[in-house]
Amino acid sequence: MLYWIIKPFVYIFYRVFYRFSYKGVENIPANKAVVFAPNHVNAFIDPVALGLLTRRKVRFFARGDVFKGKFLKMILSSIGISPMYRMQEGYAEIKKNDKTFEECRQRLTDNQVILIFPEGICIQDKRLVPLKKGLTRIVFQTEETLDFKKELLIIPVGLNYTAAWKFRSKLFIDIGKPLTITEYEERYKQDKVRTINDFTKVLENKMKEHLLIINNKDYDEAMDAIAEIYLEEWIKDDGANPRNLHNQYHALRKIAQMVNFLEVNHKQLLDEINVKTTTYLKQLTEADLRDHLLRPEKISKMNFGTFVLESQVILWGNIIYLFGLITNYPPYFSGKYFSDKKIKQKEFYASAYLHIAMILWGIYFGIQILTVALLFRNWSLIGIYAVSVIALGLYNLFFYPVRKKIFGRWRLLRMVRKQRDVVENLVSERAEIILLMKEARDYFKEYERKS
Repeated sequence: MLYWIIKPFVYIFYRVFYRFSYKGVENIPANKAVVFAPNHVNAFIDPVALGLLTRRKVRFFARGDVFKGKFLKMILSSIGISPMYRMQEGYAEIKKNDKTFEECRQRLTDNQVILIFPEGICIQDKRLVPLKKGLTRIVFQTEETLDFKKELLIIPVGLNYTAAWKFRSKLFIDIGKPLTITEYEERYKQDKVRTINDFTKVLENKMKEHLLIINNKDYDEAMDAIAEIYLEEWIKDDGANPRNLHNQYHALRKIAQMVNFLEVNHKQLLDEINVKTTTYLKQLTEADLRDHLLRPEKISKMNFGTFVLESQVILWGNIIYLFGLITNYPPYFSGKYFSDKKIKQKEFYASAYLHIAMILWGIYFGIQILTVALLFRNWSLIGIYAVSVIALGLYNLFFYPVRKKIFGRWRLLRMVRKQRDVVENLVSERAEIILLMKEARDYFKEYERKS
């Protein structure tokens, strides 16, 4: 019951914290037994984000050491989370997985949906950790108990974050087509261990098809730099809308493939891009600038008229923005402050930040409504205030990036006046980098054409 009560509230907050894009939702059947098999990047956020995309109730399985205390166990169970113990938690704990596996088998027998992370570890990386065999073993054992007469569906999922720890970053959820193990029946009866190993490898390869993967971690920064500097131009060159999140995901996949291609076939060019972008982006950080400010089309639009217009936007927009901060921001500040101080593992940072902010916002909103009710005792005013708080919050989500870009342009204008040579050097460096990236894409296009 608690699962369905809090799901709409959680859905809203997740869509506020992250900008979502998803594909393949049609691959989730309405009434069959399903096992979601996603990569694991972002602690408690991963299973919830995926569960929000389907109307079916999803049973999640989280690391066993989280389930400490009867009250916490009860709460976690009521919102759809069961324990899955790992080897590092000790042999005695691992034995408890017998009960967990039996729960999985029973839920699948009853045509329910479960979610298991086959990597068995949460890590923010641009690579997929070799899969553990637990998920595959559960599926085969369930089919075995049912004499392979039930079609269990294993759905590979890619959870792709642009910056998993960051508020208002992007999350691309790529849901693959379901896999079945019916064709493995005879092989499994003859050699269970080998068949489980073989299917685990198949699942791993299918998951990779839905992930942004960089084969060599030495080029992670090169991937991020190309995306920051060249993503918009890449999408425009394809004749698509660069603001569309689906187009961004498609382009990011292509960029990741290009980086892997360059490492093998044009490593010198990739290394040159890596070195130049690292230096360039470091200089931008020192100048408190962002790359988009130095795009030629943006610079050409900077003049006295736009400065006057932007001044008015900031003047009047900030007044409303201030009210939005007062009525909505304190819970987010508290969540971020706590996470900055207490959370050392980056994989758990966003989970603490988001969920603390979500809980505190509900409390803070309730206090505001109660205060208005006690002061005015008027249902119309209470309703107007409640709607206003939410509207102001949405306004701030829209206005904050506008405000940030305007202040960025003003910093650039100030630098043009005081450090023109620095700005000219940055523009020149950027132009060189763009030429290198276009050269790299030409090589990649030729490779794709021949493939």
